[in-house]
Amino acid sequence: MKKTILTGASIVALSIAGPALAQNNTSDIDQSNQFNDADVTQDGSNALSTVVQTGDGTSDERKNEVLVVQEGDGAESYVEQKGSDRNEAEVRQDGDSYSFISQDGTFLGAEVRQSGDLNESYVTQSGNSNQVGNALNGSAAGVQQTGDSNMAVVDQDPATYTNANITQTGDFNDASIRQEVTGGAGANQSSARVTQTGNSNIADANQLSSTNKARLDVVVTQNGDANQSYSTQGGQDNSAVITQTSTGSVGNRSDLLQQGEDSSATVTQTGTNNRSTATQGSPNRVTELQELNLTQDGTDNTSTITQFGSQNAAVVSQSGNRNTSTVNQPGFDNATGEFDGNGDVVSVGVSQIGDDNTSSITQSANFGSAYVGQVGDNLTSTVFQLGRANSAVASVNQSGSDNESLITQDAPAPADGGPGRDMTATVIQAGSDNYSSVSQTNTLGAPDVSGNDALVDQSGEDGESWIIQDGHDNFASLTDTGMFNDSTITQSGDMNSAMVSQGGQGNVSFVTQSGDGNSANVSQNAVSSAPPSGVN
Repeated sequence: MKKTILTGASIVALSIAGPALAQNNTSDIDQSNQFNDADVTQDGSNALSTVVQTGDGTSDERKNEVLVVQEGDGAESYVEQKGSDRNEAEVRQDGDSYSFISQDGTFLGAEVRQSGDLNESYVTQSGNSNQVGNALNGSAAGVQQTGDSNMAVVDQDPATYTNANITQTGDFNDASIRQEVTGGAGANQSSARVTQTGNSNIADANQLSSTNKARLDVVVTQNGDANQSYSTQGGQDNSAVITQTSTGSVGNRSDLLQQGEDSSATVTQTGTNNRSTATQGSPNRVTELQELNLTQDGTDNTSTITQFGSQNAAVVSQSGNRNTSTVNQPGFDNATGEFDGNGDVVSVGVSQIGDDNTSSITQSANFGSAYVGQVGDNLTSTVFQLGRANSAVASVNQSGSDNESLITQDAPAPADGGPGRDMTATVIQAGSDNYSSVSQTNTLGAPDVSGNDALVDQSGEDGESWIIQDGHDNFASLTDTGMFNDSTITQSGDMNSAMVSQGGQGNVSFVTQSGDGNSANVSQNAVSSAPPSGVN
């Protein structure tokens, strides 16, 4: 049979009823061993409850339980459970309240429900397989706060197989979850979930791991104005899902750091003035197989992505005005785009729809692939593929006016000859005032296989294009239909071929070839050698 021990203070506080004594209630409960059950109910303002349970039970039948119910402003609840496993604690507070729960053991459960203004909740769990949520009432809410200016802090250390859930509804919500995983490789699978509705929400999820296969999971959902999300994951095989919906003009901000490998992240921002920064991998160790999918729907969006290591993939989709996307992949065999199981591209890496868009992609090793699609006005795309750049692919598709595309592929020949380089650059521009520059290098090395390829298709007026190739088996082709076109192709190496076709008026073409097996074919259909009157 379970036993409830009430000390002198708690007996007075819980046995005397009536409005005259409803304020300044104090309850102090101290229980030892197992089978303990403590229920505290306080009605009135400025109530204080302290429950300490110390036991040595390990089975579900020998666990200790605490239920604290406080109604009134200024209530404080302190619960400490230690020495036993499978203990459960639940605190329910209505009004301006403060709750602190400390649990030591395994398979523990804690739940806090607060309703009112300026609420604070702190949960600390030491042990594995613990949950903030699914306590006495079986709810998965964990810490649930309804009201203004709420704060919730959950600290789980160690945190193998632990779960933490925080739900906040109201204004000025602040949620923090810290989980430190110290178990063996593959023995983790901890999760952190934060759901916030209101203005000026802040969510901080910090998952630390000293193991290889951490398998950590973080989910942050924010709906309101001026949302902020900060997430950090250590170890490998982790997952992060960040969803932010801004209902005002301030916008959303998301900072994500995944330090291990074989991790995936999805960031979705809806609203105006969105900002997202995501970093996957570590520059100090070998990391690979990371995936990032970022979607921003709104105006004034900015995205910065850095992926360290190899075989990583990044997909960015921006819809709105004045969008900016920056992708940095310093390893090899990385892709700015999504691939299926056969290695085929199934989606564009950077997709921007709107005005004044800017995309920048930097890949600093072999086997890089970059795919950019832009629809809108005044678009700019920059792709840098540096290193030996074997089988490097850069494809830019722009539609609109005032487009500009710059592609640089640098593939110097290795000292020992090494494998070949197969660089490919494709630029398609539709609209007016287009500019494209493609530079491919090989520095005249002589490996067994080398093949450069560049294709630019410009349709519109006032377009300019330069293609410079240095290396073996080069091919450059430009098709430009419009007015005031200018084309320059320079090739150095052997087996070069250049094809230029321009239609419109005021066309200028320069083709320079040096090496063996060169061929040039230029077709121009110019109406006038000068722009029409009034056009500079």
